[in-house]
Amino acid sequence: MTPHAQFGAPVAAKSGGAKKIIFILIGVLAIGGIGFAGYKYVPGLWAKYMGGGDINTPDGALKRVFNGLADNKPEVLWEALPAKHQKLINDEIKKSSANVDPEIQKKVVEVLKKTTGILKNKKALLLETVRKMTGQGGGEGGGIPPEITENWDGIVSLLEIVVNSKALTPEWGKNPDVGAVLKEDGGKLMSSAAFEKFANLAIAEADNADAPKSMAELRTWLKGIEVTVVSSTETTAKLKLSSADFKISEEAAELDMVKIEGRWLPKEVAEGLDQLVEIIKQTVPMGQQLGGDTQMTDQQKTMLSNFLSTLDKALDTINAATTSDDLLAAVGQMMGGVLGQQFAGLGEAFGGGTGGGGIPGIGPGPGIRPGTNPGTIIPGLAPTGPPKPPGYKTEWSVGGGKYKIDEIYPGKTEAIITQVFGEPAQKQGEYWTYRGLKVRNMRLGGTYTTVIFQMQNGKVAQVIVQP
Repeated sequence: MTPHAQFGAPVAAKSGGAKKIIFILIGVLAIGGIGFAGYKYVPGLWAKYMGGGDINTPDGALKRVFNGLADNKPEVLWEALPAKHQKLINDEIKKSSANVDPEIQKKVVEVLKKTTGILKNKKALLLETVRKMTGQGGGEGGGIPPEITENWDGIVSLLEIVVNSKALTPEWGKNPDVGAVLKEDGGKLMSSAAFEKFANLAIAEADNADAPKSMAELRTWLKGIEVTVVSSTETTAKLKLSSADFKISEEAAELDMVKIEGRWLPKEVAEGLDQLVEIIKQTVPMGQQLGGDTQMTDQQKTMLSNFLSTLDKALDTINAATTSDDLLAAVGQMMGGVLGQQFAGLGEAFGGGTGGGGIPGIGPGPGIRPGTNPGTIIPGLAPTGPPKPPGYKTEWSVGGGKYKIDEIYPGKTEAIITQVFGEPAQKQGEYWTYRGLKVRNMRLGGTYTTVIFQMQNGKVAQVIVQP
């Protein structure tokens, strides 16, 4: 089993979709490893809490995961993992968190909370200001996409859950507990009306006749899957899946299970666990952005601290605005002046390396003058750099579109990848990570910026796309 290319996407159970449902568990767990962390129940307590089936049997273990997800309890994904992999994930989060300066982390969270509060309390004024900025008038939306105006409150409600999560605190990073936060915050997210609405919108956009029509129907399908043991030994089992709600192909209906450290897992999932841990290593929040594998230098800390302090004051000015003109002036203050220079200077403080001295996805920052050599640094401003490789200038897509990155590059050599995208931002085992790209998800909407090429025998085995 290989990591799913589009983590977090609501999945439609199709003909032959039973195995796909299993695979989605890994995708959701990857999200859990990125933003939420684990709770340890003893088998007896877990069995009592979840109800139905026996955790110590292959069919019971599978039904518990189905039922748990249907009941908005994502912590079942964590408990389904062997203790070894739980420890690996917790240890990796702890290691990454140790490289994050606690003062910086607290400031980042404070800014995120303040921003969320402004989005919540200044909704009408923000929308009015955007209409003025875009020159649109009239009507409630005033030319603003209805996806924003209609879902504003829902988006803010989800942001509130995330920014108030204990997983964002330095204290939690010292002793991460992946299932506890999965249970508390993951459960809140999955149970929220906003999540339900957005998931239903994504399912509707998929426009698949064989798919469930809503999350409610998908939950019913999950609970309705019948699991029968065809044969078993102490460490292996063959299961038969069936459903009265949707058709399961003969190939997908047969599922091989293996027992690892007392946990029954689909064989393909078990084979993909190490890869899952590698993906989580690359996507742990705060660690990559605010320290990565090394401690933040004094210069980095000073520049980032000054930037966050200036941004915090700018947000206070926005919060104090009572008219759209005041708000426009505050936005101008944020985008220009000291804040703009500090933002550009972060590229220099954190090593540049984004193809032009800017922030990934934004491009060259201020300080580039005609005639300067690549790498020239103008005091106080961002360094210049060589032109970006062609891969950064292309608008890629997944799930359709013109330049389907997930279909074009499997099988291509490492030399071709380097020629098109340059050197990766990070190499970790067989995974090459590129950041700052533009990849449009044609099925679910949105633009992704991180692409991971999995290399095997000198060629691309898989393309993984992440937000």
